Amino acid sequence: MPEIIYQSKEDLYPRFGYASRDRKTAYVREDLPACVKDFVVLHELYHLKDQSRWWIWREIKANAHGAFRRPIGFFACVLLSLQPCRLRYYWNRVLGSRLD
Repeated sequence: MPEIIYQSKEDLYPRFGYASRDRKTAYVREDLPACVKDFVVLHELYHLKDQSRWWIWREIKANAHGAFRRPIGFFACVLLSLQPCRLRYYWNRVLGSRLD
């Protein structure tokens, strides 16, 4: 059974969550609104079982999984993701994947 650990914003910033397959653990920011936190938990738990290799496809599937189960949390997460620090985070991930 996967473990869910709630951590501070400082520990995960700029991420909202992180899945560690090695540890079978999902880390989620404790400061998020409850609906967003519920969505992020589902999103990260999906990552723990997903075997896809391309990170963009993994993100699409994890977002769809969480969005169907927690649509309000998904839309609230999208709104929170429009912050400059989050947009920079996504931009850097896209650029980094192009360099691989």
